Amino acid sequence: MKRLSLLVVLLFLAALSHAESIKLTSGSGTMYPFQVAPGFTFHFTGGGYNILIPGALDDPGGSLWNCLGCDPTMLSQSLFVFGGNLTSGDPYLSGIVSFDAVSFVSSIGPGGILTVRYKATVFIDLFLIDNTTGFPVAGPFVWGGPDPWYITAKFRRDLPSTAYTQMGATFISSPEPTTIVLLGTGLLGIGWRKYRSAVR
Repeated sequence: MKRLSLLVVLLFLAALSHAESIKLTSGSGTMYPFQVAPGFTFHFTGGGYNILIPGALDDPGGSLWNCLGCDPTMLSQSLFVFGGNLTSGDPYLSGIVSFDAVSFVSSIGPGGILTVRYKATVFIDLFLIDNTTGFPVAGPFVWGGPDPWYITAKFRRDLPSTAYTQMGATFISSPEPTTIVLLGTGLLGIGWRKYRSAVR
């Protein structure tokens, strides 16, 4: 019922908004362990806007958030879904943010902690709403980049079962700096070897 009412609200807001979409081009986020405040934070930029989501005023959903007794390697449902009022104040931010994994790699470290690195697509549809009128004053803010997002999540095994509990995650709209450095040093090594063989 809640999901249906959210869809109705979003369709209503979309119908009222005549402005062109504002493309968000970069972002990052943090998800905290299950039932640990503030739950999650996100930071989106683009189109001259700087959007901070410090926490949620609604009940979030999604398998990553609610990964309490779950299998984090299943890609059959959204990693993260949040819809509703994301910030308070005037104007306030309302809409939906969701992430869907397209691939992942995983590893188990000391203490049985499972680390899963997801590559995901993001869907963002946000509006700034005037508190007095209830009408949008800016938006919709949508994701404008074709590149995937990268999510690193950690999970604790719920022994003796085979399920896991989510212990936190980070979201970023571009590869982690360490990944870029490793890629760069690898390419540098290949280039150096080619240069040496050409000199000889």
